Amino acid sequence: MSDLRTHADERRPLDRTWLHVQLRHLRLWRRFLAQAIVRETHYRAHFLTTLLVGLVQLGLGTVPILLLYGYTDEVHGWSRAEVIALVGMYQIATGLLATFVAPNLNRMTSYITEGELDGVLLRPVSSQFYLTLRWINVAELSNVASGIVVLVVGLVQADAGPSAVDILQAVVLAAAGLVLLVCVWSAMSFLAFWLQSVSPIGFVFLNLVEAGRYPLVFFPTAVRAFLTFAFPVAFATTFPVQALAGGIGWAPVAGGVGLALVAVVLVRLFWRHGIRSYASASS
Repeated sequence: MSDLRTHADERRPLDRTWLHVQLRHLRLWRRFLAQAIVRETHYRAHFLTTLLVGLVQLGLGTVPILLLYGYTDEVHGWSRAEVIALVGMYQIATGLLATFVAPNLNRMTSYITEGELDGVLLRPVSSQFYLTLRWINVAELSNVASGIVVLVVGLVQADAGPSAVDILQAVVLAAAGLVLLVCVWSAMSFLAFWLQSVSPIGFVFLNLVEAGRYPLVFFPTAVRAFLTFAFPVAFATTFPVQALAGGIGWAPVAGGVGLALVAVVLVRLFWRHGIRSYASASS
């Protein structure tokens, strides 16, 4: 018995390592995903409705592009096919946000003002992780699939033949861009610690994301800087398409990864500051 206790004591510190904590959160997220899939199987009409709405939105987003290029073959170096590919990338990015992030951050006000955060803080997991990734809307993945189709169609029409390096750069840029957007949206949502409601802020975020539907060069210089560094939607849409259409180089890729790492740290610090100022709504 003493030997077993000794071995257990030797293993216990390993359970607190950074790697173990991350794996535990990964297993928990897989359970969240499994629960979301089970819920979706009970409401198949919701999946079809989401798919239909996504296709309508995709069509409405493509119409202005077709009208614009009805009078010219190229705008600021972008062909019609490349902009169509950009619309597909935008659909992918917004679909992923709607699947994994929006269902959670849209609940932030109720979490804090109605006292639900109290129960989350008692769970043996990161409260920020739980509030950001707990709920998953599987039906929105249909929009990601339609976006991939449009992206491929646009690249084929543009006669783009991306190499393995180009694809790698595009994937890294898109991932960094999504992390940056999630950090910006999270920081805006965490203002609920001090504001009564952050619903209007979420509305502003979604409207700003609309800018990612168009190439960065379509905007004035000041707006380009804003969409690259302050609200970095360009990393999730424009830059990945540029990488797929002809290569973009490693400098923007390194810049995107660096900005994403800095953003993650800053949002983590902002969350901890909000937790310290949180007064339980249920007390």
